[in-house]
Amino acid sequence: MAMRITTKMIQNTSIRNLNMNKERQEKLTNQMATGKKITRPSDDPVTAIRALKLNASLDKIDQYYERNSEDAKSWLELTDKAIDTVANLLGGDTGMKALLIQANADYLENGDLLDIVKQLVNLAEEYYSVGNADSAGRTLFTGYRTDLPLAFKEPKSETYKITEQRTKLNMDKMTYVASGCLKELNEGNFNSTDGSGNLLMNTTEYEVSTNEIYRFRLAYDNTDAVESVEKDANGDPAPILDGNGDPVKAKDINGNPVQDEDGNPVNVYMYEPEVTFEFGNFKTGEVTKYSVNPYDRNGNFVANEIQCFASATEEAYMTVVNDPDAVVYIASTGELLLGDNVKQSIAELDSDVEVRLSYEKTEWKKNDLDPVHYFYTERKHPTQDRQLIYNDHFLEDPTANGKQIIEYDIGNNQTIRVNTTADEIYTHNVGRDIYEFQAMVEEQGVILDNLNKIKSMIESGEYIEEDLETLERQKAALEKAKTYIDEKVKSRAGELLTNFNGYIEQVNVASTNCGSRGARLTLIQNRLGTQQENYEELVSRNEDANYADLATQLASIKTSYDAALASISYVMQTSLLDYIR
Repeated sequence: MAMRITTKMIQNTSIRNLNMNKERQEKLTNQMATGKKITRPSDDPVTAIRALKLNASLDKIDQYYERNSEDAKSWLELTDKAIDTVANLLGGDTGMKALLIQANADYLENGDLLDIVKQLVNLAEEYYSVGNADSAGRTLFTGYRTDLPLAFKEPKSETYKITEQRTKLNMDKMTYVASGCLKELNEGNFNSTDGSGNLLMNTTEYEVSTNEIYRFRLAYDNTDAVESVEKDANGDPAPILDGNGDPVKAKDINGNPVQDEDGNPVNVYMYEPEVTFEFGNFKTGEVTKYSVNPYDRNGNFVANEIQCFASATEEAYMTVVNDPDAVVYIASTGELLLGDNVKQSIAELDSDVEVRLSYEKTEWKKNDLDPVHYFYTERKHPTQDRQLIYNDHFLEDPTANGKQIIEYDIGNNQTIRVNTTADEIYTHNVGRDIYEFQAMVEEQGVILDNLNKIKSMIESGEYIEEDLETLERQKAALEKAKTYIDEKVKSRAGELLTNFNGYIEQVNVASTNCGSRGARLTLIQNRLGTQQENYEELVSRNEDANYADLATQLASIKTSYDAALASISYVMQTSLLDYIR
């Protein structure tokens, strides 16, 4: 049975087809305007899902390639430039090594050495100053503490309690020339006497000696001098008193009273800061301890004694020469001197046995390395009533890797280290070596000047009999002292050249490591760039409309639309009456 097609049905169908044509035209026009195949997920769910995945991957690549890797590249480039500067300061044509080569020349006079030392000091200052190099305000060599400079930018006064962790390999040997009063000699005092008529400047050539002393040189000089906690009315050390107001008496490790050389009981004195020297197994507690306070406030023995000197006097050095069991702390030079027996005890330790040196330092110079980047350190909070503690894990496990490594994500499950830590390039020993050598050359100059003065006085003919004999004795002593100190300076200059070869090698290793990271980053950036291009192409293929196709389709739809309008206009004019006629 045939279905009857009415005029109304033809009209409705024509209008519906016309609207569909218009919707298609609108869709193509939107694609033409946006350049995208779809404007909402419902347009093409498969394309939409693929677009989400591709764009998420592209966003990650953009983050790795355009931001992370570029930031890492900037950090590595700035680090590499800073390391190059340090390498030039140490080993360049006008660097410290070149100056030390000059200092080893046999023909140099003391004045020449002083000029070289001045240049060395200036280069050492610049060496530490470069350590404050930063990247966008983040210090390059300070690990996670990028907000802190490596070295102090200005002098400051603040107390830091520092614990250095060493081994027997850090114990070194120094030469000390005992010259008595020869450095204080001058025209006005060469024949001065005391109230009994004894000559004050009476050092003879037989009393001048050269001595080898073993020591631990601290990371810093001018550390805090040790002073007594209790003082009498004259400012002299006073003993600790018990509950009855009597001096507390010292007891040995067995609890027996301790007596001095004259058989008198030894009073207990307390000192601060608490300087300690310890070595052994800190995990088991099998530790040998030396302290400035060998007895506690009750007089009980707690440690072996450290003898303290505020400045580097001859008495300080000769104490360990004359007493093999002595340990001496010198605040001004930052040294812990060891008597022969103590030195032997350290030498017999295994190379991995820990040695701890604890002390305090309050006065800091510009370009002093901040100890918080190197050691277990305590300092008072600048605004709050509490202690700040740095690197406490150093004491918990000295063998643990305490490096503060900064890494950047530069790919899926791929990172690259960007920072070089302070210990890899900067050492306290560079400055300590230079300043110590400066003191030696200055001492050499003093002895030389005094020798020339005495020679001039002898040659003047103004002095006779006892005064002339005194001058001759002092001349002989000064000549011997000069010979010893000249040998000391010459030997030390050679040792420094060896030391600086080691410092330069350390910097070269750091430079090589930094360069290899940069080369690896360049390879990764090339790969990321290729990945970015590939994903951008995939995203474009998935999302971007083809303008040529769209133009063709729009032209075709326009033709269809115009034809549809013409046919519909004819249909809309026809009615049932037209057929009845």
